[in-house]
Amino acid sequence: MPFMMKHIPLLLVLGSTFLAVEEADAQRKPAVDASAKRQVSSSGYWEKLTMQPFFNAQGQMVVEMPLPSTWQLNRKPQQGQPTLIGPHDTKVFDFPSQTFMSAKDPSLRQIYQKTGQRMRPMPGIGAVIEQDLVPWCANQGLRFIRHYEIPELSKIDQWYSDQLYKAVPGPARAVAIGSDWENAKGDPHFIVMHLTVGETRELQTWSYWCSGLQAEKAHFQTAKKQLIFALAYARYNPQQIMAFNQSEAQKAGQSWAAHNKRMAANQAAFEASQRAHVNRSNAINEAIMSGWRERNAVSDRAQERFVDTINERTNVVDPSTGQKYKVDSGSNHYWMNRDGKYVSTDHSTYDPNLDDAMNRENWQKLEPVK
Repeated sequence: MPFMMKHIPLLLVLGSTFLAVEEADAQRKPAVDASAKRQVSSSGYWEKLTMQPFFNAQGQMVVEMPLPSTWQLNRKPQQGQPTLIGPHDTKVFDFPSQTFMSAKDPSLRQIYQKTGQRMRPMPGIGAVIEQDLVPWCANQGLRFIRHYEIPELSKIDQWYSDQLYKAVPGPARAVAIGSDWENAKGDPHFIVMHLTVGETRELQTWSYWCSGLQAEKAHFQTAKKQLIFALAYARYNPQQIMAFNQSEAQKAGQSWAAHNKRMAANQAAFEASQRAHVNRSNAINEAIMSGWRERNAVSDRAQERFVDTINERTNVVDPSTGQKYKVDSGSNHYWMNRDGKYVSTDHSTYDPNLDDAMNRENWQKLEPVK
């Protein structure tokens, strides 16, 4: 039975691969996250791949993926229609994203509830699958078999999450969870869930979105590998990321400006009757807040260093633009191309701009953040 959940019009794919990863890593000099041109099928033959672009509602190219040339992209799917269609009844469906919040402060929780936010603390990955996916899939005639993390996809999801602007800075963890299902006939189905959880002192925000795969039983495993391979070598548009970050920063600034304007009006009315009291209170509050901000800044820096150590990541900066990035630790030198892909190496004399194997792209050297 096909997946029939209402889907979003854009396949925002993040991920890595189960197929030919070791071979690809062994051939890199040094390791580089670049799109593959061909892929080995389960029959042992090379299959032609085509880079397919995916656009958002504003017509901006968000990402492109290497998909089998026999797969067709439905750029404007209607409700219940797949985003991708391939041979052997291969279909990929996108499910709408789900977002939740949880606030420790009851008054803050009440404020968010009034704005229509769904308040729900993150119950754990297993509980999310049990509470959300299992009931829905049961209505589609699917039985849950197992779930498992896909580390390669989690790594790419984390990188993408790190690039996005956050109005309230705080640690955010991204994880990709695969789950296997089957219908009454024993036909297999696959769902990949991309889950992100962000934490601050007072607020937890978490969300997930899913893609589902179905195909004829004899060809299902090949289709599954092809989908994960495409997710693995997704190439993101850095201009779209920058546009998104600028838009989010502008929204946050407007929100704070409106808040500050309301507070200023209230303050002026209060000062008219109790100016002396307000002046004394402001002096005390400023001293308290200054110490609070200083302690928070120290705590935030320590927390960021702790999270980077746990995730084995280090901070680097593009000296030509001032843009900062987080990359995997363990190397001494890093280079990044215009697509946001980076090369890591311990060789101080290596320059990917002089390496014919790097497709003669323009690589910018990154400097460590001190």
